[in-house]
Amino acid sequence: MPHYKLTYFNLRGRAEITRYLFAYSGKQYEDHRIEAADWPKIKPTIPFGKVPILEVDGVIIHQSLAIARYLAREAGVAGQTPVEQALVDAIVDTMDDFMTLFPWAEKNQDVR
Repeated sequence: MPHYKLTYFNLRGRAEITRYLFAYSGKQYEDHRIEAADWPKIKPTIPFGKVPILEVDGVIIHQSLAIARYLAREAGVAGQTPVEQALVDAIVDTMDDFMTLFPWAEKNQDVR
């Protein structure tokens, strides 16, 4: 079984789809959460300086939707035919659209 390590900030955000897929599949993973104060030091060590990233046996996958599609295929929920795969992609992309509506980094609690 592969070793999975998910790296993201200590909040839901873009890594939440990945966490849902891990929960659905029952796969164990290391949930490495970065505190905002540590990010400036860590950022230069991350490919393209962006998170989330998923390490699979030392191979780094970046981009939240690429990670989600990989895990969906691993869990057997990515669709069996091209049409099913397109429908699954539409669901993932719709979830991503919703994610962009939330003010994750907003400091003003009333706005958030």
